Amino acid sequence: MSETDGATTKDRLIQDFRAMLGDFESLMRDGASQLGEKAGLAREQLDQNMRRLRSQLEDAEGRLRERGKVMAKATDDLVHDHPWESAGVAFGVGLLIGILINRR
Repeated sequence: MSETDGATTKDRLIQDFRAMLGDFESLMRDGASQLGEKAGLAREQLDQNMRRLRSQLEDAEGRLRERGKVMAKATDDLVHDHPWESAGVAFGVGLLIGILINRR
């Protein structure tokens, strides 16, 4: 799996997780009106945990984006420093993929 596929998968995972958090929060709001006082306390604890989890998710997302930027910059620098070698490697990888695809 390439770095872009990994980044796409991580982005999709983050989006899915955010959607799940939103659904869970709306479920908690809808359910809280139907339950009693003990449920209210449990809801507050869940709400605190959800806020903490959302904060951790945002921190992880920020770190992933920064790491991706650093990796992209390093790759860009490498390609600019060694253009012919990069073109040769890209050609070789493309040739290998083409051979593997045509074997089917």
